[in-house]
Amino acid sequence: MIKLTKKQKKYKFTNLQLQQIKTLVNAWNAKCKGNYRSSFVGGVAYGYLDSGILTDGLSERDIDLLAKYFTDEAIYTSVELETLNDWLRQLEEDNTLKLDCLAFKEELDKLLTDEQRLEGDAVATAWDWCWKLSDVK
Repeated sequence: MIKLTKKQKKYKFTNLQLQQIKTLVNAWNAKCKGNYRSSFVGGVAYGYLDSGILTDGLSERDIDLLAKYFTDEAIYTSVELETLNDWLRQLEEDNTLKLDCLAFKEELDKLLTDEQRLEGDAVATAWDWCWKLSDVK
């Protein structure tokens, strides 16, 4: 059983949710190598929770895909990740293609309740949990 923090209790996280998030974090960290931080999910969480620089969450695979078509300026400063992902789908002629960082975010969102997704601090609490799990060695 996971001991809930005050924020996790406040935003009505359940032990099941936190365990599902932990499983998700472990699976993605095993699957992807991070480009900015030592763990993939640590970079994604850092981008969404702290820096606001979402490219901090790009995986090595994401970088390889993006670098195939775009300059560093386009990737890191000019264009939103969702737009780059849409362009990649067109260039690769693959409507299912999704950057790892965006795919992880979508999977995390699915683990939250509708109420939690609407409350910014609840979403931040979920990202904080991801970050803490990723920084544990």
